[in-house]
Amino acid sequence: MKTFTIEEAKQNLDEVLEHANQGGTVIIIGEDEKAYEIVSTIVPKKGARKAGLFKGQIKVTDEFFEPLPEFKPYME
Repeated sequence: MKTFTIEEAKQNLDEVLEHANQGGTVIIIGEDEKAYEIVSTIVPKKGARKAGLFKGQIKVTDEFFEPLPEFKPYME
């Protein structure tokens, strides 16, 4: 675990990221004495979307296409 102030972290960003990337934990101490922890993680790639995945799962009735009652006065 390495600890940096915000200014040190700004000046040594490559070192901070490299340490986190190697599995280490980096603590950055803010001006207000709050601590921020940086750890490296791997974000999984999202797979390709497949068209038609939910085909047949949703049913739309004819009632869906009927005008809403609020708009009937405008349609006369």
